[in-house]
Amino acid sequence: MVSVDAEPWLPAAMSLLDVRRHDRLLAVGVPIAPARHLAARIGRDGELVLVLRDRQQAEQLAALDLEHVQVIVNEAAAGERFGTFDALLMAPATGPLPPLGALADLARANLRPGGRFVFDLPGAPMLPELLAAARDLGWPEARLAALHGCADDTLADGLRNAGLRAVHGVLGAHLLEAGSPGDLVDAYAEALDLGDDERLQLTHAVLRRASGTGPLSVLLHRTRVAGQR
Repeated sequence: MVSVDAEPWLPAAMSLLDVRRHDRLLAVGVPIAPARHLAARIGRDGELVLVLRDRQQAEQLAALDLEHVQVIVNEAAAGERFGTFDALLMAPATGPLPPLGALADLARANLRPGGRFVFDLPGAPMLPELLAAARDLGWPEARLAALHGCADDTLADGLRNAGLRAVHGVLGAHLLEAGSPGDLVDAYAEALDLGDDERLQLTHAVLRRASGTGPLSVLLHRTRVAGQR
């Protein structure tokens, strides 16, 4: 089995944020490997606060005992205040997403004036091929909510209307490489809360569309918006 890099958007999102040494950085929904990279970028005089909704992942990060890194478990995150920061990165792998107003509140409540932000969220839709395979099975849209996000123009307009500045969208299209249809399904099985039978059904549906059991590339859409408070 070939593993799937289920988060190919993170390098682009981190580059867009332009993390600097000594930054106080709030990162929401960022997994272990990118978190270590961010900690190295800010250096020992910076501060990184990581907010995760998955307790097990948060405990793994906390166990690394990274210098100047604080890990918080919070399922909602958006709209809450965690401190005053120079930069904010929110990049959850999947939904469900908080309301648009809560995203704007997160930036306003946690960034200093002039502070930078990047929201990199599931697109609308995030994985068209996987969603199409699920629809072939007759699964309802509500069952697939984790792979439905928001459109970039909707997010950008909402952030501008909330008073945030220099808001602009950046292309968020990527190719997701999977070793097989089964690898693709396994990468999102937890987010979709799939049982064993459902995994098998969805794998067969993807296989029928892919016309083969070998490696495949699927288009992945992210909504990526940057700006300042």
